[in-house]
Amino acid sequence: MDEMKIRLIAFDLDGVLVDGLGSWRELHRALGTEERAMANYKAFYSGEIDFAEWARRDVELWKGVSAERINEILRRIPLMNGAEETLARLNGKYKTAIISGGIQQLADIVKDKLGIDYAIGNRLIFRDGRVSGIKNYVDLHSKGEILRKIAEMNGISTTNCAVIGDYLNDIPMFRVAGFRIAFNPKDEEIKRYADEIIYEKDLRRILRFF
Repeated sequence: MDEMKIRLIAFDLDGVLVDGLGSWRELHRALGTEERAMANYKAFYSGEIDFAEWARRDVELWKGVSAERINEILRRIPLMNGAEETLARLNGKYKTAIISGGIQQLADIVKDKLGIDYAIGNRLIFRDGRVSGIKNYVDLHSKGEILRKIAEMNGISTTNCAVIGDYLNDIPMFRVAGFRIAFNPKDEEIKRYADEIIYEKDLRRILRFF
């Protein structure tokens, strides 16, 4: 690890930088659309629809909800225990990024709170101040390529990148990064790609590696 000279650290958002159910599910729960969203979830995981269609159908359930209401819900999602102290110690020493399959608006809130350099997620589109659609940037397969692009913009090799994630969609960036931490992993497969595994909801546990 020492000889790798880590220069960029990329974080997943839901379950890593923030606690709770994840930005999609938190919005569904608060807006009363959780039960209807389950049909979309099942259609995606059965292979009936792709990720873009899954996201489109989910956001269709929020159509017409005000931007103020969306932001009010997202701002209530708590940071992961230890996130503020962790980023305060990492910022300046490393470039930092959020790469999330969650909602861009939450990624932006967390980016600003924690002083993170980059945040890439899936952005809700508003028309006349109300939800009208979504622009997808991060699906189940794209995190590795997004990490490459951020690293390249900074003249950094992906072997000099560390990543912290917890779910299957983090595996593409685990495959290309030099150092990988599975943080409270939600499935067995991601553990196969991890150099270190943390089973505690305290982000400060990663600091011993940096």
